[in-house]
Amino acid sequence: MKKGRPYARKRFGQHFLKDSNIVQRIVRSAELRECDHIVEIGPGRGALTTRLLDTGANLTVIEIDRDLANDLTKQYDKHDRFSLLNADVLKIDWSEFCSTDLKTKLVANLPYNISTPILFKLIANRHLFSVAIIMVQKEVAKRICHKGDTGNRKDYGVLSVIADSVFETELLFNVPPGSFVPAPKVDSSVIRLVPKNNMINDEQIFFDFVRRAFNQRRKLLVNHLRKNEEAIFQRLSEGDLSFLEGTRPDNLTPHQYLSLFYHHEIQ
Repeated sequence: MKKGRPYARKRFGQHFLKDSNIVQRIVRSAELRECDHIVEIGPGRGALTTRLLDTGANLTVIEIDRDLANDLTKQYDKHDRFSLLNADVLKIDWSEFCSTDLKTKLVANLPYNISTPILFKLIANRHLFSVAIIMVQKEVAKRICHKGDTGNRKDYGVLSVIADSVFETELLFNVPPGSFVPAPKVDSSVIRLVPKNNMINDEQIFFDFVRRAFNQRRKLLVNHLRKNEEAIFQRLSEGDLSFLEGTRPDNLTPHQYLSLFYHHEIQ
């Protein structure tokens, strides 16, 4: 986008994507068709927006910055497949621009400062989407895509367990700071999230259980359960107690957390 405000606003976490090769890789990763409906969050100056419209799909963009929203409207108002919401993505009802009949594809370079809240918004609305191709900080991407069985334990935590419980996750590729204006101080990564078909009863209660466990990640899990999760502790079999001996919260995989919460065999 050539017109409009030339600088990024820190309060919106803006880093405008400028690398056309990265843009093309993101678009290819989404495997877009003309019949698709795409949602882009934080389109900024429109580097990704233009390529998304080139696919022939219908595109809804959500931009909180009023100046950028005005520039985007002027640039793309000739496209009947383009619509824009000048709004805070965390405060709007996603079902108002996504249909349950035709699943939406989310393709976006997420604002750094709210990438995790957006992820939880996506989790709550995942029934509206067939796939999400999103760019986030590399450290956030590693946490989201960590499976809990291998890799750096520092990257494994609440976000890893919750994301794996509801999505098939995949880290696609990394993006260097020089691909943006202004250049961020950290690397970024593009990830793919595909909603799983499984239904989790009492989902929010399960998420809160995982958060409580990782709040005491240095403590033995059995001691945490005995003190804070009496109902779950009482259900544990002798085999489960033996398996959990010496185990800390970051030693269980996401699948084992689900088994522990829903009193299936953990091993």
